[in-house]
Amino acid sequence: MNPRKTKKTIIDTLAIFFVKKISNLFWEIADTWSYKSDKIAQYYNKSIEEEYKKECETCGIASNSKVLHIGCGSYPLTEIVLAQCCQGAIVGIDKNPQAVRRGYEIMQKHHLEKKITIVQGNGTNYPVNDFDLIFISSCSFPKVQILEHLFKNTKHHSTIIVREISIAAADILQCINAHPDIEIIKQIYHTPFPFYGPFGWTTFHLRKN
Repeated sequence: MNPRKTKKTIIDTLAIFFVKKISNLFWEIADTWSYKSDKIAQYYNKSIEEEYKKECETCGIASNSKVLHIGCGSYPLTEIVLAQCCQGAIVGIDKNPQAVRRGYEIMQKHHLEKKITIVQGNGTNYPVNDFDLIFISSCSFPKVQILEHLFKNTKHHSTIIVREISIAAADILQCINAHPDIEIIKQIYHTPFPFYGPFGWTTFHLRKN
């Protein structure tokens, strides 16, 4: 084995690990402060909402689609955006019970609690066979295990939208390529302020054939 190549692999792995940790921490802080402050929430919406709208436009959500979002967090901005273009049932799940409680309060504040359900759940085993469209947040973990669960249990012709920081996208691609019935329809690269460089994320638009 080439020592230089091994050293580079270790350095690359550590770099991805730390960038992902920092990215996940940022998203958690942004969610928490958006939950606590309407002013911060407005800035958060302005910075990120357009990126989420691009995802919705890309996947062509039918008005009656049943949608699941894995990793909704304390401030479920994805659900808020989805409610603007989808009349079907929307479910957001998170492993953290505090995030679920806060997410429900945000839905109440936006008068969306009758349209959007926020519940505690784990993306690696949550029942998914009834959903037409599934979003996976960049912070969701363990990402590959979540994908394996979805690829096995979602219904045919369902759509899966996966977000991952671009520097860590190789594992996602490897997982997708191992499943011949999963097709990449499109990839979208996002670099809104302050998500420049390695902190930008890629959205994979997938379809199960």
